[in-house]
Amino acid sequence: MLNAYSKDKEIVTLLNLSREKIEQLKGKNYFCPACSDPVRIKNGKVKLPHFSHYSNSTCSMYSEGETVEHLALKEAFAKWCEKEGIEYELEKYLPELNQRPDLLIGNIALEIQCSPLSTQRLIERTRSYQKHDYIPIWICGKKLFSNRQTLNELAKNLCYYSDGLGFYLWTADWEKEELTLHVHIEEDWKKRMYSLKKSWSFYSDFLLKILNFPKKPKMYIQRKFKIGELMQEYYSELNRKLYTRDEKIRMLQAELYNNRFHLLQLPNWFYYPGLHIFCCRGSDMLLKVRIWNLVQFFDQNVFEDSELIQLLETELDQSIELFYELPNIPFRTVQTYCLNQILIYLIACNHLVKVDNGWKVNASNAEQRISDVEEWLKKIENKYLITATPLKNVIR
Repeated sequence: MLNAYSKDKEIVTLLNLSREKIEQLKGKNYFCPACSDPVRIKNGKVKLPHFSHYSNSTCSMYSEGETVEHLALKEAFAKWCEKEGIEYELEKYLPELNQRPDLLIGNIALEIQCSPLSTQRLIERTRSYQKHDYIPIWICGKKLFSNRQTLNELAKNLCYYSDGLGFYLWTADWEKEELTLHVHIEEDWKKRMYSLKKSWSFYSDFLLKILNFPKKPKMYIQRKFKIGELMQEYYSELNRKLYTRDEKIRMLQAELYNNRFHLLQLPNWFYYPGLHIFCCRGSDMLLKVRIWNLVQFFDQNVFEDSELIQLLETELDQSIELFYELPNIPFRTVQTYCLNQILIYLIACNHLVKVDNGWKVNASNAEQRISDVEEWLKKIENKYLITATPLKNVIR
């Protein structure tokens, strides 16, 4: 941490002080703003100068220690505020929340996450901010986003959503001195990430304008997938993992078996379009099983738009355990996104057919052989899917 209390309860900050000046501050008594335990100044050559607890401290607020990256990013954002004359509080302890955001800018709680954090703790901290009318903005550090081809569970749960930008994630690179917004995030069956990036160099634009960016524009993008190839790869990988008795696939197959399905003989809709429903934890097939049970049950029934949506929304409400927590996104928003995806796929695979008085449910090829699936994949091998434009509700 960069701030501590003196014995007179005055805030002492190491921000903007030279190492020589900091060295002169050593030897005095300092205390943690959160737990009031004694802390000491560390003024080494690797990390930025900072206050640190003694080894016997039980402070939960600062128990993990701080990385070079975290200290550097806190300093950078604080200097960004100072450069623009933005009022901010560094490491402000909020006793009613028992939390301490890295920077508090009005009611914006800026959190720079550079180390692992449990999903439960992330949810607790985020919802506590929201309950007390703070707006948490989580920025993912470079170490948590080192593999830019995939998102780990923490990074995914740090995502936000807007109609104009789809799923998006804030990241910061302390070495490049760059703040980046990854928008229209999608994943294929292998959880490979696709996104559009917008980056700002530190101090290059107004910080509050950047942080408010997701509220204003719609960034339209058309991403083209060759879905025949994606699904063929997906199907082949499922076959391989089933043959090698992959543990996750065995668990998935067991669930499918309980519903009288076989992993390699599913209706085409289960493999379509080779993209993963982003908000689903693990395989989205478990959610598709529940939706497909509805399709089979209501085969040949005709529903008005509102009836069909209500039916699917009810099923999604009952399937909440299949979704990531996504504490920065209201569940109704997640539900609407997921509903759109399901409707798009059901319509594309002719399981929902538009008729004069609504939508007809059509289970059609519920019983399939492996050869049937392979023949269908062959037919669509040159088909393309255009995605990532801001979504609108499919059924109006």
